[in-house]
Amino acid sequence: MIYVTGDIHAWIDISKLNRCPAKANDYLIICGDFGLIWDPFSTKEEEYWLEWLHKKPWTTLFVDGNHENFDRLGSYPKEEKFQGTVQPIYPDIYHLLRGEIYTIENHTIFTFGGAFSHDRDYRIEGKSWWPQELPTQRECQHGLDNLKKYDDIVDIIITHDAPKKVALRHGFDREAMDNGYPANRVNILTYLEQIYETITYQQWYCGHYHIDEDDSSSFHFLYQDIYPILC
Repeated sequence: MIYVTGDIHAWIDISKLNRCPAKANDYLIICGDFGLIWDPFSTKEEEYWLEWLHKKPWTTLFVDGNHENFDRLGSYPKEEKFQGTVQPIYPDIYHLLRGEIYTIENHTIFTFGGAFSHDRDYRIEGKSWWPQELPTQRECQHGLDNLKKYDDIVDIIITHDAPKKVALRHGFDREAMDNGYPANRVNILTYLEQIYETITYQQWYCGHYHIDEDDSSSFHFLYQDIYPILC
């Protein structure tokens, strides 16, 4: 069984995982803002929580959010797993990369992390905010190319942010490309809108907005809820 939930923000919201019904051989996917890889170097607190998570019976998978230390996260090696490329972070903990398509329990899963930080003005670049929170054109094209290999059809989409129209329907307008981002960074809301309009999928799950709401029977915002993926 595959379960999915919203942001954990390192240890801030991690206690909700005590409610996770996943068992041995199950998977839990976190929709971004994993946050346990945050400080410039590994700390005892980080090690404690990674070990805490490792001791859970399931395998933990996550897409990146906007509140991640992308410099450190990018330093982890990559390997092939689930018919795609992942970053092993700790035993039984894997980062699912942008634009990859994985096959887990016979489900095809497209993943794409990243989001705008609406609180960017209150953060420090390289310490509490990283421009890599937004994708490059290369990452976006990688996702589109992979989807073409599957004839633009997947079972599940996991992202941190939401397509622009979906976010607007729930009262969120966080587009902020006006300053502070390198020229090679792409508006993720527009990119996800393209995916939303052109890709056939059964279920889409995102985090980021700190709400537990359904936009439709097939699109879900997650924060504290933990859903089994049924499709």
